[in-house]
Amino acid sequence: MKKILFALLVLTTVYLISCQKDEDPEINTTSIEGSWKCVENSATYGTQNYYVDISTDAANSNKKIIDNFFGLGLGAIVMATQSGQTLTISNAVQLGHTFNGNGTISSNYNSISWTYTVDEGNGPENVTATYTKM
Repeated sequence: MKKILFALLVLTTVYLISCQKDEDPEINTTSIEGSWKCVENSATYGTQNYYVDISTDAANSNKKIIDNFFGLGLGAIVMATQSGQTLTISNAVQLGHTFNGNGTISSNYNSISWTYTVDEGNGPENVTATYTKM
């Protein structure tokens, strides 16, 4: 009788374990809204680490609002236009800085690779950055 109870216990345990839901891998999304960690590189400032928030403009869903772009501080926003997996910044001016360039959104929407220029009045400087979704 003990062997039968033990066998039933083992079978029940195996059954319950096999019925548990597998952990979902990172969920694919099609939105870039949210908080991002930025690692940015430029000749003048070297490597900088900071955070940005991306939201969608209420008047135009293709326009994205990037708060704290280039680490200029909260409330210092730059507008980008999204077309598919590409973000474009065109002559965006914020706190005496002019930005132009592109960002490429990864297929799983968890990172953005940026290449852009910043002009603080001394001519454009090349900048690269990687955003990682938080």
